[in-house]
Amino acid sequence: MRTRALLRATGVFALLWPATAGSQPIIECSRNPDQTQWFVRAGAGEGIGAQPRPFGSLADVERCAPAGATITVLPSSMPLDGGIRLKDRQRLLGAEPTRGTAIPSPRVTNTTGTGDAITLAHGNEIAHLHIDSPGGAAILGDNVNGAILRDLLITRRSPTPPSRLDEALCRVVKTGDGVDNARSILRGCTARQATGVKHAVMFLADDRAGTTSIKYSIQRVMIQDNPSHENPQGLWPAGVSVSAAGHVAVTLDLLDSSIEFTARGLGLRGMDRAVVTANVTNTAFDSLRSDGIGMSTGFACSGLDKAIKAPVDCSGLAPAPLSDARVVLNADRFRFTDKRRYGQLNDQAAIEPVAYDQGRSTIEVHVERSDLTGAAAPAMFTYYVVGRPARDVIDLGCVNPAPEATVPDLDACRRLGYTSGGGNRIFGNARNRPYVEIALQGPGTMMAQGNYWGDLKPADGKGDVLGDCSLFVWSGDQKEDPPPFKAVPEARCELYNIPTQGNPSGIDGRFHLVSDPRPPK
Repeated sequence: MRTRALLRATGVFALLWPATAGSQPIIECSRNPDQTQWFVRAGAGEGIGAQPRPFGSLADVERCAPAGATITVLPSSMPLDGGIRLKDRQRLLGAEPTRGTAIPSPRVTNTTGTGDAITLAHGNEIAHLHIDSPGGAAILGDNVNGAILRDLLITRRSPTPPSRLDEALCRVVKTGDGVDNARSILRGCTARQATGVKHAVMFLADDRAGTTSIKYSIQRVMIQDNPSHENPQGLWPAGVSVSAAGHVAVTLDLLDSSIEFTARGLGLRGMDRAVVTANVTNTAFDSLRSDGIGMSTGFACSGLDKAIKAPVDCSGLAPAPLSDARVVLNADRFRFTDKRRYGQLNDQAAIEPVAYDQGRSTIEVHVERSDLTGAAAPAMFTYYVVGRPARDVIDLGCVNPAPEATVPDLDACRRLGYTSGGGNRIFGNARNRPYVEIALQGPGTMMAQGNYWGDLKPADGKGDVLGDCSLFVWSGDQKEDPPPFKAVPEARCELYNIPTQGNPSGIDGRFHLVSDPRPPK
């Protein structure tokens, strides 16, 4: 004791036993005999990072574990707080649940600092963890490649709104009447050129990542936000989101997963010249406040003449970055519903593409063998009021694109970019205007052949054909819809003619299925 006191008095103690902010000695990393395997458990005492003597904090394992190491979180009655920033190729794993148990038991969170529970690096794998109520994102990846997220439970019960992204992630450099996209940083921007709020799982990417191709994989991940929607500001804006800008192509594979109670399920945003592709397979969204899948390109007022009357006042936002982005959705066995009826009327669609830029971007939607039921708004709804894509492919199924065709011609479908085989169940949507299942607002064509639309007349034994659609002439006033130009009873679809944006070409719902392809269990 006298030796330690002398060392402390002379300052040598600080060199041998340096203290953290909490006056605890910093762990000596070299004491773990296996530098490739590290263990941590909430509530553990002084350890060395090995399985028999695990660390007790994420901070210790973050500091000690080298790139490429495997970090195992051992079960505990308490969560590990403080978050962790991973290094390249590290694996962060919980102990696999016992046979017959699907919910992972090791918990991590972050109630301090940025609030992000896990910050990714390149090539990380995260599995068998319960990420519970972080103050920011559960998992945040900023310009990283090769993330694999699997077998996770992500929950949030905090009434406090999630934290915002670092303001440096949205920096619009204006030059006279334009924007210098090369010098701007756009991956963290919203459509209104503001820094975004963090989502449950959030991926940001641009061409500063050092690669032109980025891929993320999410498998068997359950995301459950606060089931009480009295405070919508306290919800994650999206369960999973991808936001990309610049010369970069990003692919997200989302498989065998579920998202509940967030404001939106999946957000896909392409800016500048980015290409964002999402492959959604066997995944369910339920009881969201807004859209199941929201797709957007560009920025509000990008390329928009200030003199044009639009729902967005561009006088204060222009100039905006121009965008030649491409956003593609491939959905197979996607299931959307709203069992708790949290959806907001005219806001919650199962799928909603939004174009902000003026005639520059491309949007593609391909949906097959999916259930789009119970949405507060039409199940499929394009929002082209403040922008229009240069090209869109809205594809809920194609049997033969030729007008008045009566026999299949799948080759003709593929030549036009339609790849969906249909087989979707689309019914029970649009609570404030029954039997309007899909809507096309602004330019483009929606192909929706080979689907089951429910049965308004059970005696005939057939699903219902879309037939003609209702055509609305939009005045630009969002407070009140003008009366329909032509209303067709039981049409199950609507067309909106938007001044300055272009007229919809139509919705083709022929070749309907005569029976439900997936009867309720």
